[in-house]
Amino acid sequence: MDQEISVTRKWIILAITSIGTFMGTLNSTIVNVALPVMSSEMKVSINDIQWVISAYLLTTVLLLLLFGKLSEFTGKKNIFAFGMLLFAIGSALCAFSHSLSFLTVSRIIQAIGASGIFSMSMGIVSGAFPPSERGKALGIVGTMVAIGTIAGSSLGGILVSAFGWPSIFVINIPIGIIGSILSFLVLPESPDRAEMKFFDIAGVISFSMFILVLFLALLFAQQDVLPLIWLIPALLIAAAFLLIFIRVEKRAKNPLLDLRLFKIREFSFGLAAAYFCFIILNSTMLFLPFYLQNILKLSTLNSGLILSVYPISMGIIAPLSGWLSDRITCRPLTIIGMIVTAAAMLLLATLGQNSSVTETVVLMCLLGAGLSIFQSPNNARVMGSVASDQLGIASSTNALFRYIGLSSGTTFSMLIFSLSSSISVGSLSGQLNADAFLHGIAAVYIFDAVCALIAMMFSMMKTKAKTV
Repeated sequence: MDQEISVTRKWIILAITSIGTFMGTLNSTIVNVALPVMSSEMKVSINDIQWVISAYLLTTVLLLLLFGKLSEFTGKKNIFAFGMLLFAIGSALCAFSHSLSFLTVSRIIQAIGASGIFSMSMGIVSGAFPPSERGKALGIVGTMVAIGTIAGSSLGGILVSAFGWPSIFVINIPIGIIGSILSFLVLPESPDRAEMKFFDIAGVISFSMFILVLFLALLFAQQDVLPLIWLIPALLIAAAFLLIFIRVEKRAKNPLLDLRLFKIREFSFGLAAAYFCFIILNSTMLFLPFYLQNILKLSTLNSGLILSVYPISMGIIAPLSGWLSDRITCRPLTIIGMIVTAAAMLLLATLGQNSSVTETVVLMCLLGAGLSIFQSPNNARVMGSVASDQLGIASSTNALFRYIGLSSGTTFSMLIFSLSSSISVGSLSGQLNADAFLHGIAAVYIFDAVCALIAMMFSMMKTKAKTV
């Protein structure tokens, strides 16, 4: 940590990284609600317009490790600041797009910027705050990730209804430009930069193939483009590329991902627990809007208000959990968080046609509390386990596991719901058989409870300190 960072400056650093993280995460989901309007105005099918989301997701995940590695040579500050600027430029291009191809390319530019932001944010915060305050600071960044992921649909609906779909991109432009300027002025320089002698081209190619096959398989399965029977061989091909990547990295002189990091058990177990946590985060929100509107017959406005208690409870509790993790060890909080989450998911699985709104609100608050109690100390656990010169790649790896968890959560929950309810996910917006629907979401939420218990087990594992 740079000892010259003042108290005021480190909190400004936290504000900049938190806003950037929220903005980038929000844009991974805010477009969803605008897709029908975009499809109509651009005269393209819904399946085609889906690539506006898929291109953003794929580009972001592909570049996370690359930016993490480049930060060792260029510094975390430069990647984050240019990421904010490029995100603003991509947003401006998106707002003025009038064709699908132009919009997709603009989203790719926007995603390159977002990847620079995501890969560096936790590393910058970890370097700016001492270990005694790191949990609280990372808790705030983690809260921005969760709230951005959850709040996209409701905020996007408001903006699209009031100002049209370009408005969801226009709001990013001033934030991105100001954030970029402040990043150049305020963020600390990296004290020690490595000299680039070798670059791991083979690692980049094998990792890219792994991500492309994995995410395209998951995306096509979500959209019913890829039959279920083909998903398993696709995942096996992805696993083969992952094995090739690991083999390449073990032999590389300057690997894209230093696999010795995974010998640090706190790092590995923390990432594994985070993966299962983000499965829960995404799959929970997928079906609750349909339950509230189609089963409880609530209006869109009332449903949105009820769903808002989820991110609100996370926003309140995550900083408190982070503050506590600075004063006690991380492990008890992560275990308690996943126990609360598992209980919330099992109770959500019991929701029925006669359940009250109050019951739903209480369970949403309980779920938000459980996830936020877990996330702050787990982020501190992961980032606190590595040396200062590894913070960049650790931050990008953490973000990578987060995105794989989010995407896996969507795919697994859709598959479980379809198999257990015999209802196609694509027909959710129409008339639903209430009993079949409730049976389907109960199966999904029991699966989420199991994921919470697995995350709890990873959190319970005691480790010995080890450095790379």
